[in-house]
Amino acid sequence: MRRLIRSGRGQRAVRSGLSLTAAALLLSSCGIPSTGVVEAGEAATGIRPAYVLYFVRQDTLRSIRSQVPGTFDIGTAVELLFRGPDALLVRKGLTTELPPLTSTPTVRTDGALVSVELPRGTEPLNRTALAQLTCTIADARLVASAGSGSGSWGGSASGTASSTKVTVTIPGVRQTEGSGGKCPGSATAE
Repeated sequence: MRRLIRSGRGQRAVRSGLSLTAAALLLSSCGIPSTGVVEAGEAATGIRPAYVLYFVRQDTLRSIRSQVPGTFDIGTAVELLFRGPDALLVRKGLTTELPPLTSTPTVRTDGALVSVELPRGTEPLNRTALAQLTCTIADARLVASAGSGSGSWGGSASGTASSTKVTVTIPGVRQTEGSGGKCPGSATAE
């Protein structure tokens, strides 16, 4: 009778093959049952854009990134800004210089030009309040322009915040203008 002599290499190859087969069997039976399509909520649509609202801390503008459900537009950003910082932001020392409003402001866009008409009887805006409003609008215009793709906000996704010109009108009081050119840098999520 002939005796087969296996080399060390051959034995290792057999053991490796058995190990791979065992691993494949274990992984293929991980205990997760296969299912069909499971309907659960609305379809994913990607990352929602964030509003950047400008509030004040120690006489300095602070940009605060905030996720808000729903459709993104400049008018909503302005409304959120006039509501002021929420309780959490107030505890972190953020305030607003914007006066309280009696009704919703009217926001119109024409390319890089944005006009905001505040309700009659609104107190005039000081320099810091105008900067809060202007910077919030400049950031919102860029996000809305980039998100629309069609320029429906009259902006261009290739624009910059500094190109935004904001005119604020309070009927019977005066008209004030500002631009996004002096807005602070990147927003923080607070």
